[in-house]
Amino acid sequence: MSERNENDFNDKEQGLTNESLEKRLEKGETGSSHAEANNGQGSTVGEESRVISTAASEPARSSSSGIVPWAIAVIAIAALVFVLFRNTTGGTINETVAEMDGLVLKKSDIYNELAKQVGEEQMGTMIDNIAQTKIIDMEVEKAGIAVTDEEVKKEVENILKMYGMASEEDLEAALAQSGATLAEYKDNQILPGLKLKKLFESKHPASEEQVKTYFETNKENFATTPKEIKASHILLSTQEEAEAVLAELKAGKDFAELAKEKSIDPGSKEQGGDLGFFGRGMMNSGFETAAFSLAKGEMSDVVQAESGFHIIKVTDVKEAVIPEYDTIKEDVKQAYYEEKMAAEAQTWLDSIKTERKYENLVKKKAEASASASSEPSASASPSASPSASPSASPAASQ
Repeated sequence: MSERNENDFNDKEQGLTNESLEKRLEKGETGSSHAEANNGQGSTVGEESRVISTAASEPARSSSSGIVPWAIAVIAIAALVFVLFRNTTGGTINETVAEMDGLVLKKSDIYNELAKQVGEEQMGTMIDNIAQTKIIDMEVEKAGIAVTDEEVKKEVENILKMYGMASEEDLEAALAQSGATLAEYKDNQILPGLKLKKLFESKHPASEEQVKTYFETNKENFATTPKEIKASHILLSTQEEAEAVLAELKAGKDFAELAKEKSIDPGSKEQGGDLGFFGRGMMNSGFETAAFSLAKGEMSDVVQAESGFHIIKVTDVKEAVIPEYDTIKEDVKQAYYEEKMAAEAQTWLDSIKTERKYENLVKKKAEASASASSEPSASASPSASPSASPSASPAASQ
């Protein structure tokens, strides 16, 4: 079998499953600023993301390929708290949320019960997320930053494009599967994400030179038509067989004839090893790396990859079609900031927490309790050391 990655075709033909899309998101393979820096900002983030991935086919490729990894962490308890409290009218922790004969349930009762069920560690994580949201709000207000309705509208359009949806009604229908509305999605995910994005950019201004350098380094990411190569290969079972065939090729034997005679790839041997044109991501990594390093007409040495030992020959190249920098400057800047946020935003936010003297008292209490329980008790010390025990001394002296 050739090195072509069957998963690539399965994704395109069937659409992504929930699991595969979530894995791709975690790896940063799809990009949209609606998910940026939303670490607990908006408690329905996890549920809404899963619903959208169910309702939509594979997201369209975005030139802004980066995504903040921690922005998509799903914290179930946060979603549950949101569902429980979102229809209440605010009030205090002692506000009544349910009644029955002889019993009144308050918000504090729900909090205490949830804390018991999920444990202090996860409650501490949720508190960190909520505190981070509040800190961002304070920093945004301090900086005089505002998110406009037009910016939110544009971000919704980006999301529709990313998930291949035709209209806001499609997005609304997807969100409704988790009991959420588009208005809630805007308030709880899009708006906080845009706030953080604008705040980060204001604190990390990029020069024209930095953005242009980023473009030059990552040109292929902005291609309207990606680079493709046409290659043939001969697949052998062992290194020794491959070296022998390579020697024949270097001695002048015809590549196609040897492929028909000796290749063990049934999918290409009858075509003289021809694999046709393919782009990046369509072959397994070892094969792809070797193939794309060759120039037109060039032949590789023996290449070990997932399915065996290959000799690869590139027979044609279609270079990527890349727009001029000036025509996509804003897209490049967006991609630059997404990558920079992925690398630096959490550390930057942690530094702001330190400046504001943030303390998570739930986590602090849990750590103190864990530390105390790990220390040996004083009563255990005498029995642990017989020589220190008064009753042990006479026996020892006899």
